[in-house]
Order: sequence, then structure tokens, then C-alpha cells
Amino acid sequence: MTPVRKALGWWAGLAAEVDDWHALCLMTLFILVRYSSFGDQVQAAYACLLAVALLFRRVIDTQGFWFTVLLAVALPVANNWWAPGGHTFLLLYWICAVFLSFSARDPRVMLAVSGRYLIGTSFLFAALWKLISPEFTDGTALRYFMTTMIPIGVTTQLLTGLTQDQLQHNIQVITELLKQSSTVTVPLIKPPHIALTAEVFTRATQVTEVALAAVFLAPLAPRQVVWRDVALIFFFVSAYSVLPVPSFAVLLACIGFASASSSVTRSFFLLAFFLWQVVTLPFGSG
Repeated sequence: MTPVRKALGWWAGLAAEVDDWHALCLMTLFILVRYSSFGDQVQAAYACLLAVALLFRRVIDTQGFWFTVLLAVALPVANNWWAPGGHTFLLLYWICAVFLSFSARDPRVMLAVSGRYLIGTSFLFAALWKLISPEFTDGTALRYFMTTMIPIGVTTQLLTGLTQDQLQHNIQVITELLKQSSTVTVPLIKPPHIALTAEVFTRATQVTEVALAAVFLAPLAPRQVVWRDVALIFFFVSAYSVLPVPSFAVLLACIGFASASSSVTRSFFLLAFFLWQVVTLPFGSG
């Protein structure tokens, strides 16, 4: 047995001992503290809620506590609905699912079902939004992202042929453009392989999102539910290796942990929850 297999076996055994419900609750609160975007005062309030959950563990088993958490998230979102990123709304829906799960006989089972539908509808919305966006369907959006943005401009360099100096030049040009009040155009350096790379990634994204929406929203036989795990893990590894967005990746790991159909999948998403926060440190907390 290789050291890697030993390490994976050790982690799987460790993950199997974790209380699923408490893990999900604490992971959710941690995401709230780590990736909220409402300023220091609101973040301090979220940190207090996490501290209460850690010190008085029984409170996370009460609906009243999660109603407090839900209000603490919903009020800032309602007050600044135009400002938060998409992950904030997804986190709000997830916290609402945690709160509503207390109305079921088995909150953990209901949370798994809620996670499944939340993943399915999120990918369905993403697929439809991209389908009706001409700038995405013709590859323009990804061509722009790959030539002007970090991290995707860095992670796709081997495929596009864009050098680090060219990427920095494009970023500087766009930064200067945004400072101007008049409408002008600026030339960007575009390597010869950018069009084909963007086209391939565009089609792959569309197919993957449609497939994920289908397997998570469609009723599957017990023997077929493993395809949900396979599809989500494939998306997680492929998409977040190219575009490592920490806030979405960590939240998806939490929801994936909730909806997983096997202990192996749960151990993967539990590991991803921690690992992705480390590997994406250079890219900030966006």
C-alpha cells in the first residue's frame, strides 16, 4: 500500500467519525464568517455566532439559533441587495434550508434533499443564463476573461499561449480604461490559440452545467444516485482547477457534503472544504 493510499484511508476513516449534522452546521457558519462581504461590523457578528456554536454546541440543534443566523444574513442582503456576489445569495438560500429542515422529522435527511435541489436549480439557472447570453455562447466572454483576468488567465496559459507579461499588459490596459469617463476602445494582446481554447471551454461549461442540472433534479433509482456524486466531483475538480473561486468552491463543498450518497463522497467534500481554502489563498476570498 502506497503512502498516498494510506493517507486517503486514514482520512476516510477520520471523516467517517464526523457527526454529519454538526459538521454541516459548523461548516456553514465558518463560510459565513470567512466569505461574507458586509464589512467588519457584520463579520464580527457572524464570528460571535460561530463562537456561540463552538462553545455551546447544543444551540446548533435549535431552530431559534438558525432563525437568528438567517436574520443576520437576510437583513444585510436586503439592505444591500445590489452589492453582494452570487455566492452570498446561494449561502442565504442554504441557511434558509438549514432553518427549514427543523420542520421535518429528520432534519439531516431534509437538508440532503434541499442540498440536492439547490445544486440542481443553481446549475439550471446558470445553464439558462449562459444560453441566453450571446457574449457567452459565441465565446467572447471566456476570450475576454482568459486574456484579462486572474486566476483564469494564469491557469489557462499553457492552452492559450498567453505569456505572463502579456496578461499583465492586458490587465493594466483594462485598469486604465476603467478610470476614463469617455467611451473608448483599447487593443488587447490575444494569442493565436485563445479562440479555440475559449470555444472548447464554453461548450464544455454548457454541457457540464446541463448535465448537473439534469442528474440533480431528475428522480433517479437508488443504484443511479451515484452519478450525482460523480458529476459534482467532476465539476468541482475541473471547474475550480481552472477558475478557483474560493467562496463558491467552499460553499459547494459544504452542500456537496450534505447531499452526498456515500461516505467516500462525503470524505472527498470534507477534504475539499479545507484543501481548497489553502490552495486558493493566492487568489483572495472572492
